[in-house]
Amino acid sequence: MNSEKKYKDESFFFRGDNNIGILLLHGWTSPPDEMRPLAKYLNSFGYTVSAPLLTGHGTRPENLRGITWHDWLRDSRKALKKLKKYADKIFVGGISMGGNLAMFFSEDENVSGIIAMGPSVRYKFHNLAKLSIFLMGLTKTYRKKYHPPWVRKKMGKRKVYPYYPIESAKTVVELAEETRKFLPRIEKPILIMQSTTDHMVSKKSPRIIFENVKSKIKEIFWVENVYHVFVREPKVWEKIYNFIAKVVF
Repeated sequence: MNSEKKYKDESFFFRGDNNIGILLLHGWTSPPDEMRPLAKYLNSFGYTVSAPLLTGHGTRPENLRGITWHDWLRDSRKALKKLKKYADKIFVGGISMGGNLAMFFSEDENVSGIIAMGPSVRYKFHNLAKLSIFLMGLTKTYRKKYHPPWVRKKMGKRKVYPYYPIESAKTVVELAEETRKFLPRIEKPILIMQSTTDHMVSKKSPRIIFENVKSKIKEIFWVENVYHVFVREPKVWEKIYNFIAKVVF
């Protein structure tokens, strides 16, 4: 097992100078640090940016045991409450699992829009994946993460957990299914982003979200030549900034 020091990470908060705030939620088994370049970019426009550390992350994989998506949603709510002290127009964004969590904040009166980067309401081979997780859970506690060679190359030195508790994978799939049920309740502007070469999320997922939300302002943006976690791409930052400007101004 790897040491906790290798994956250690913490929340961060960049104070801005206007009334717009951005809550950024990291992905499953990843740390807030993956959001830092985007956060710095948005902060350069005067936005206050918060990126909380979700329970079980930024430490060691074992700490994900006993944690569910409800805990991560609770962490996110606490961060949003703090952000409201500095901003009254807030956008909630997230990558992968964080994108799913972000959508649950669409009913908050202070939230002006949602930025869902690579969220899943359906994984590739969704039912087979559920069965596989169930069967593995009968004989194993942990599973090593597998990434295709081309994905490993693009990942570089990200501080992502190399293995995970199988029970944690179950709650992530549950989150995807609960998000799908929640979609008709979303009325706030929403930007849905996905990689054209995503190796995890079904290409049907963005369309399912788009067709089921009640938002008047909604858009799908496909990101080319990147893998599932594309939050460090400058073209993604620019699209997010333009979406915020479109909604606010």
